[in-house]
Amino acid sequence: MAKIVLTGASSGIGAAAAVELTKRGQQVVAVGRSPEKLANVHRQMVLVAPSGLDVPEPIAADLTVMADVRHLAAVLLERCPRIDVLVNNAAAQPSRRVLTADGYELGLAVNHLAPYLMTRLLVDRLRDSAGRVVTTSSSTHVKGSFDFGDLQMERGWRSQLSYGRSKLANILFTSELHRRTQLPASSFHPGAISTDLNRNSPFVRLVKPFERFVLAPPEKGAETLVWLATDAEGAAPRGLYYADRGPVDPSPLARDGELAAQLWKVSADLVGLEP
Repeated sequence: MAKIVLTGASSGIGAAAAVELTKRGQQVVAVGRSPEKLANVHRQMVLVAPSGLDVPEPIAADLTVMADVRHLAAVLLERCPRIDVLVNNAAAQPSRRVLTADGYELGLAVNHLAPYLMTRLLVDRLRDSAGRVVTTSSSTHVKGSFDFGDLQMERGWRSQLSYGRSKLANILFTSELHRRTQLPASSFHPGAISTDLNRNSPFVRLVKPFERFVLAPPEKGAETLVWLATDAEGAAPRGLYYADRGPVDPSPLARDGELAAQLWKVSADLVGLEP
């Protein structure tokens, strides 16, 4: 029985994965922003849990604020003597440019800096537990690029560019994390899934009633996540990036080792850590 920490678990792919992993007898610490939604997911987890399985209480946290990420990591270290799997799944896709309380572009903060910081703070516990790290990326990473002179995207911000950059960052982070720590690390594309990720977009609200005809349900999107978190493949990944439970090649930028190393160092500076 593994102890799995799963962020972004209050809805969508994360909620579906939390329920499925619990059904399979894994102990999942569900992390999300909304206490109400987390409580609902926790009830579903309890309902499907095998007899005798202790279902941990969920933890509400605001991953837009780096101080809250630090507090979350401290709580996890206190509650979890071992962490077998860390799943960095929380994400945001804002419909307009927003800066967080720390002054970071929202997509960069939630989708990259938060998992970067939390993984760094938990890395010793993961290493002691012979653990692994799984991070939700997206095929949209092919639209991403980095201008280190404009990290907060003051020029030319667009939702797809912001999201693509953050999903590219997820793969670069995965690569550099493994290089620096030797922890098993993988990222994946969940597919075209119906979630509330970009629910604030006027266009998304318009087409939401028709999503079920073209997009797969969250349970489908969670399949590769669950597989990487539980299968031997996730403990010794053959690839950096996966889709449909198999390794695939990400974009050339996502395989750029120098870019990965530079992003790691810049991220460390932004969150106040040594590289």
